[in-house]
Amino acid sequence: MITEESQFVAFDTETTGLSAAQGRIVEIAAVRFDLNGNILEEFSQLVNPETEIPEDAVSVHGITNDMLGGQPTIAEVLPRFIAFFMGDDNVLVAQNSLFDIGFVNHEAIRCDIKLPRNTILDQIELTRRAFPDLPTYSLEKTCRRFDLVDAQSHRAMADSILVMKLFHHCLRKFETVPERLAVLNSLYHYSFGGPMVVKIDDAMMALINKALETGATLEITYAGGSMRDRPRHIIPALLFNRDGVGFLTAHCLISNTQKHFRLDRIRECRLINADL
Repeated sequence: MITEESQFVAFDTETTGLSAAQGRIVEIAAVRFDLNGNILEEFSQLVNPETEIPEDAVSVHGITNDMLGGQPTIAEVLPRFIAFFMGDDNVLVAQNSLFDIGFVNHEAIRCDIKLPRNTILDQIELTRRAFPDLPTYSLEKTCRRFDLVDAQSHRAMADSILVMKLFHHCLRKFETVPERLAVLNSLYHYSFGGPMVVKIDDAMMALINKALETGATLEITYAGGSMRDRPRHIIPALLFNRDGVGFLTAHCLISNTQKHFRLDRIRECRLINADL
């Protein structure tokens, strides 16, 4: 439950690409603030991904391989980031939060680091609630529309600050604190792929984590959808938690589309790539 005493942590990651399964984090930043808009603390760190950054990624965020040579790895940075937002009343906020959740989850799996289950809000959902008729909900274009930014660097801290500004701009559409809290509590509450209300079989989770780590294909039997109880092949992309229920986002090879699967509805699961 989000309350008047809750603190908020707007965060962002810069990465080597768009796929959390194959990509790596090269920068992570966050700004902690209260419901009144007061900035309390900032966190920003470049990360050595221990791999080359593709040129198309460099063209987006401007972070080069030379900039990362002496920087710490994610195994060193992730515990510090977790310590920054730890606390039962701390609520994380990110633009298109499933993207950042996916990358943080994958890095945590690789490093064997447990992630806490803080609530995570998606800024896009809040913006849609406050301004339902915008032509676009991209962070930069939306902030330019509301004169919240002059120039945008596309770096993690700059985007975190923009998320914080847009968060408060959206809340001002609702006049009273109780109204604002009611809106925040009515949004989907995501969290990292950690503890969930519904217990998932440990062996199944081990197979899913293996597929996430290696890019392997899974054959699952799913209780729901158009192929109810019939096997389908999927390539897992990310785990996330929404309102205490675990979900797996994956590319379905049968429909050739990305789908969200509730983990508690996966009846059977096996690795197709048995050699991985």
